[in-house]
Amino acid sequence: MRFFTKLAATTVGVLCTTASAYFFVDEKKRYGVVFAANIVQSSNDISDNLVKPDQQSLSCPIRSSERWNWNWDGRHCEMNKTRAIRHIYLIRHGQYQTRTKFEDEKQLTELGNEQADWAGRALAESGITFTRLVQSGLIRAIQTATIINKYLRFNKVEQDIDLNEGFPFLPEPAGRFIDDIAKGRLELETERMERVFHRYIHRPFPSQTEDSHELIVCHANVIRYFVCRALQIPADAWLRFNLFHCSITHLVCTSDGRVICYGIGDVGHIPQERRSYV
Repeated sequence: MRFFTKLAATTVGVLCTTASAYFFVDEKKRYGVVFAANIVQSSNDISDNLVKPDQQSLSCPIRSSERWNWNWDGRHCEMNKTRAIRHIYLIRHGQYQTRTKFEDEKQLTELGNEQADWAGRALAESGITFTRLVQSGLIRAIQTATIINKYLRFNKVEQDIDLNEGFPFLPEPAGRFIDDIAKGRLELETERMERVFHRYIHRPFPSQTEDSHELIVCHANVIRYFVCRALQIPADAWLRFNLFHCSITHLVCTSDGRVICYGIGDVGHIPQERRSYV
């Protein structure tokens, strides 16, 4: 194991350039310089070739319109003193066939199978004892969960069609979606999304004595909506970010009603050249 340590930072000349060198220490206590770089102060000047912003039009930080709702899941109880924590890992399925209108034909591509395999390996090598595996009812999620389970060896995999992909909420900005909904080309499924959100995203039960680590293999819209709802971010913000295939989003729920996001759309387990989102 090699540990990298900053060796020196020296001010050089009137330009206040700092030279930083880094060295490593290996298992035999041997040292070696890895690299050195000159650090210069970034300029605050805006180039004349760029359009200067209108200072009066710049946006300001936005405060939450409401304070944190400690009873967001309807399970707040003064008697719930458990120290157990629920870890929820939301995994998007792998890349799939999109040139078809039939859901049963939207199966994983060769790349999608690879992505699911990398996700399964990473989860198995994490050292975490996962306690539950749930999949949606769509073939691309089922195939992804099946590949992941080759490494995790769950005897029982739960399936829930309420986790199927859908359009959860009218986003802001709405763009063409208002017209699509008005003309019946798109159906809002907020009721279903709310139902399944409260089914899986909630604080630990008072009877829970140990931390749980639960995996849910589903879809991008579902995951993005869950993240917004869990963090009490306006639900219409769900379309403002995207997720790679087989990315992992990690939510933590505590007994007092706190929700912490440890990562959104993590794809560190998939090589850069093998990542995709469409």
